[in-house]
Amino acid sequence: MEKSILTDSLGNLRVIDFTGELGPYAARMYAGLGADVIHIEPMGGDPLRNRGPFFKNIPGSERSLQYLYYNAGKRGIVLDITKPDGREVFVKLCGSADILLESFRPGYLDCLGLSYDTLSAFNSKLVQASITPFGNKGRYAGFPGTDLTCSALGGFLFLGGVDNDKPVRACDNQAYRMAESYAAVGSAIAAFFAKKTGVGQFVDVSCMEGVGMALENAAQYWDLEGNVRRGRGKEAGSASIHPCKDGYMAIVAIMGRNKGMWVPFIEWMKSEKVDGWEVFDDDKWINSAYRSSEEGYETFCRIFENYTMQHTKLALYDIGQSYKVAISPVSNGKDLLENPQLKYQNFWKVMKHESLGGEEITYPGTPYEFGNLKWRIGKPAPAYGQHSIEILEELGYSRSQIDALTKEEVIYARG
Repeated sequence: MEKSILTDSLGNLRVIDFTGELGPYAARMYAGLGADVIHIEPMGGDPLRNRGPFFKNIPGSERSLQYLYYNAGKRGIVLDITKPDGREVFVKLCGSADILLESFRPGYLDCLGLSYDTLSAFNSKLVQASITPFGNKGRYAGFPGTDLTCSALGGFLFLGGVDNDKPVRACDNQAYRMAESYAAVGSAIAAFFAKKTGVGQFVDVSCMEGVGMALENAAQYWDLEGNVRRGRGKEAGSASIHPCKDGYMAIVAIMGRNKGMWVPFIEWMKSEKVDGWEVFDDDKWINSAYRSSEEGYETFCRIFENYTMQHTKLALYDIGQSYKVAISPVSNGKDLLENPQLKYQNFWKVMKHESLGGEEITYPGTPYEFGNLKWRIGKPAPAYGQHSIEILEELGYSRSQIDALTKEEVIYARG
């Protein structure tokens, strides 16, 4: 009995998700743990519906793979909060909720008379997490922002480059995902505080600050040493990438002057009888200046890659690990789907979509497991207006009132 209660312990948590391209993963994390997540879409639809890739490369508002993944497990309602009756519905929704996640530009809800002070007057325990490019205060607060601008201003873009090369952008919207993760954590902490004290609060989440949190010690490099940190680039064996039989692998055989890291690498090369391994058995390799020199880098690549090109990346990973050398495959999408560790953990989840003719889509699962809480992929993402009637009836609206709201285009309800 106790285990069942723990398994469904987030089932009594209601989260209102009024996000679009920025924000949906935060609510997705709650949905995966059984919370009742209601995704509000404007009358024009969630903009994420128009973002590819699309299922089988066929565009359509119900075929965006991003929309389908980030909104799985949620219920959906279409609502126009620019109209008085729409604002009334929104206030009632927030009155029934523990958490509101939204990504409107700073001040937009205030202009509609839907400020946090207004909403909390109806629900003192409400936690509102606002996810914006630069936060709700400060000189940048009113500036428009995208994942690219947040990655650039937050330092992530520059860190990915090498030497004097141009900055490199990571795939997908990584700045958004960072902010959404912090929004989930911050709102959960605030919700816990509200449960204990009865007092909700406004949680201000900045994408730029979320990105800054992910830069490890880049700012400290400048603060303490006056050095601008970037990718290590062409420093032999120090986070360098090399080709192998079926792709690429990355190796960190040494960092700084750590000879203790280098010795196991030499032992590996010697035991494999790698042609030219003796060249590595020289203290000049302990000097990062030599490893970064044209001679050092080219010599390392010539000898090491002659060996790696004879083996697959997983084979190299296994034998490198046996010598305690930090080596790793550079995985692509195919590699991840076939990865034995992820298969063992049952990481990938398959969901059938009736809206796609019963076709199945494989989604990422969760990066964590609990002893008693159960994570689930949930039901498919809601179709446009799929649960509007159901949600309004829960709020106490009669069918005649719902019909009137539909006629006045305050809501859209799927028939």
